[in-house]
Amino acid sequence: MATRLLLCFFLLWSAAPAGAASPPLSIYTDEWPPISFAEGNQVKGMAVDLVNLIQQRQGAAQPVQLLPWARAYSYLTSRPNVLLFVLGRTPEREQMTTMVGPVARSVINLYCRKGEAEKIRRIHGDLLDLPVTAFRSSIFLAMAKKHGFRNIVESADPEQSALLLHSGRVELWSEGDSVVDSVVRKAGLPPDAVELVAPLEKIDLYLAFSLGTDRDTVLAWERVLRELKRDGSFRKLYQRWLPGALPPMQVERIGVEP
Repeated sequence: MATRLLLCFFLLWSAAPAGAASPPLSIYTDEWPPISFAEGNQVKGMAVDLVNLIQQRQGAAQPVQLLPWARAYSYLTSRPNVLLFVLGRTPEREQMTTMVGPVARSVINLYCRKGEAEKIRRIHGDLLDLPVTAFRSSIFLAMAKKHGFRNIVESADPEQSALLLHSGRVELWSEGDSVVDSVVRKAGLPPDAVELVAPLEKIDLYLAFSLGTDRDTVLAWERVLRELKRDGSFRKLYQRWLPGALPPMQVERIGVEP
């Protein structure tokens, strides 16, 4: 009986008209100011404005939902019709998602408590044994592992990373240069609480679509992003949120072909 019901469901699904509307996207981001963050009941930020502008050009208005990164990333890798932003590119993620962008750039740096950078730099080879924090499932965690750090403390979000560093629970913090000041402020710490130890890697950041997302949907987002970069709207938006930063002006689609 169960097999017969499943067969009927499959036949009904496969008989859906070819011109049927694509399922709506579930759109997620995480707390990573000024790229994306909560302010009262609103979700704001550079990438949030970009996603909303792309939707406006398409005549759509799906809400952006702010979730803890690990949960949002789990939805991206287990459900169809999910858009998660922003996502750093890794070989593993290229096999699990379709990415469109880049929509931002960041330099992943190692930070320490203010006044300790010179002492830490003198450690040289033993640096990889120092405890370092980054938030769970993030590109910053992945890069710390890639560079050989052996004592990694995963945090729930960037603010917790900043607090772990400030409290002395860890010696290093792996984070993006464009957001560290905002994260420190949001964590309630003094603006000069941390200082740069060394850069790890430069990365591009993307809009990521889950497997099973309709191809026309992905291509429509790519097309509008190209338009926004071509007509100057993207540059204007980017520099409003990140003054002085150079916006990435190319557009590419990487990962799994939708």
